[in-house]
Amino acid sequence: MTRTATALRAPFLVLARLPLAGKIVLALATVYLVWGSTLFATQVALETIPPFSLQATRFLLAGTLLYLVASRIGDRHGDRPTLYHWWQALLTGNLLMVGGTGFLTLAQTRIPSGTAGLLLATVPIWLALLARVVFAERLSARAWTGLVVGLLGVGMLLDPSGGGHLGGMLLAMLGAFAWAAGSLRSRVNDAPSRPLLAAAMQMICGGAGFLLLALLRGEPTQIRWEALGWSSLVSFTYLLTAGSLVAFTAYSWLLRNVSTTLVGTYAYVNPAIAVLLGWLFAGERYTAATLVAGGVVLAAVILIITGRPGVPVPAQATSGGDVFAGERRWHKVRRQLDRLPSPQRLAAGARRVAPTPLAAAATPAAGHAHQSVRRSERPGRAHRARRAGPRHPAVVGEARASRPRRARVRG
Repeated sequence: MTRTATALRAPFLVLARLPLAGKIVLALATVYLVWGSTLFATQVALETIPPFSLQATRFLLAGTLLYLVASRIGDRHGDRPTLYHWWQALLTGNLLMVGGTGFLTLAQTRIPSGTAGLLLATVPIWLALLARVVFAERLSARAWTGLVVGLLGVGMLLDPSGGGHLGGMLLAMLGAFAWAAGSLRSRVNDAPSRPLLAAAMQMICGGAGFLLLALLRGEPTQIRWEALGWSSLVSFTYLLTAGSLVAFTAYSWLLRNVSTTLVGTYAYVNPAIAVLLGWLFAGERYTAATLVAGGVVLAAVILIITGRPGVPVPAQATSGGDVFAGERRWHKVRRQLDRLPSPQRLAAGARRVAPTPLAAAATPAAGHAHQSVRRSERPGRAHRARRAGPRHPAVVGEARASRPRRARVRG
């Protein structure tokens, strides 16, 4: 037993002794290679396993394993998942998994894995577009240029004269859009503050949605058990372990240790890896027009990511969850609410934050609350508010307004 435990701990001890630069290189290589190859692994598994059955089994197992580990790490008592958290995970998880990964998996039954990877690379483009339309986020000139160039590249990819399957490409595009919408939603809904735990809940709920669709389509009876070979089993195991657990953990670690711009480089590296693997091992052939259009899309992604510094890029749609589903959602909420006038900000904060007795007692002093919110926008107080944790400025203002003022004693 002692030798077995030592053998299992050996890789972690080696990782712990690596310098920070070595850990960053290893984590980036893991994200690049693993997520870049998940599309090819999915293509191989789909040869004998129906699409929804494949993803249902994968995400239910991966989500359960990740939940068992993540639930025992961090604040176990103060950050317990509630029934409302599970309801939010059900909505967001099905938008991400069934809407995003599901459409992408259906597309891979019609188009090559490399083409699917190029279309999947448009997630940052749709994310920037949704952030502008939904949250009225201001985009820099570089981001606007990337958005225009990206939409041009999408039109080039969807050109029917290129010889591709238009229905499959539209499914992949719809999957990328659904993943961007689900990622945007996961940053503002209520979820546990531990990102990996929240992502595990999304995987479980998304896997349940896939299972329901698989049963409705009668997929379990379509599985060719006699045709299952080593290639399908190895691909499924690879998707389960490396695609949904190893790379996901590496990506989460990178977000805590390097800049979001560096982490977001996967968005234009992985599609190139998917195209290369499809060409080398699956015999996929691409026209010059497809490669040029893919290059235009990747250039647009680079412009958008570098033009929105500090804005994280969501995890890849083949990973199984949004790594920003936890406490990082507060940064986006604060940023959007800070642009609103004070009365609207207070109303939005009251909708997002559960009322407390202290906040209820501060209701008559709304005018003082508005002044307190404005005072909290000063640099010194804003810095202290950020260090205090995920408390909304509106609640802080109401709490200050409810404090009794000390009477001056004149001598």
